[in-house]
Amino acid sequence: MPGNSSVDLLIQINQSERQAQLSHFDSLDSKAGLVLGFAGVLIALGNGTSSLLGVLAVAGAAMAALAAVASFWPRGFPSIDATRLGDYATSELAFTQLTLLDTLEVMLNDTRSVLEI
Repeated sequence: MPGNSSVDLLIQINQSERQAQLSHFDSLDSKAGLVLGFAGVLIALGNGTSSLLGVLAVAGAAMAALAAVASFWPRGFPSIDATRLGDYATSELAFTQLTLLDTLEVMLNDTRSVLEI
């Protein structure tokens, strides 16, 4: 790839990491949806039970449903302020790329801390 610099490569790597994090968020939401659906079915099926095991199963399903709903709660997700990008339009390309790279690294670290919770 003639004409590309190491900064271009680093930006591409950071962007691919960000895409991986976004897909991870999507998969977590899908899994939470499945848990919520199954918990709802278990609660509906065990609603009229009077045995201790049935009551415990319904209570466990209700707790799983609450945890799944809590996972859908909007999370803070770092993003670039697009309104400020125009400030770099007249800057040198290398300066803009380095600033963008630093910003993406901070965003990735912030997002990584959200995923580790």
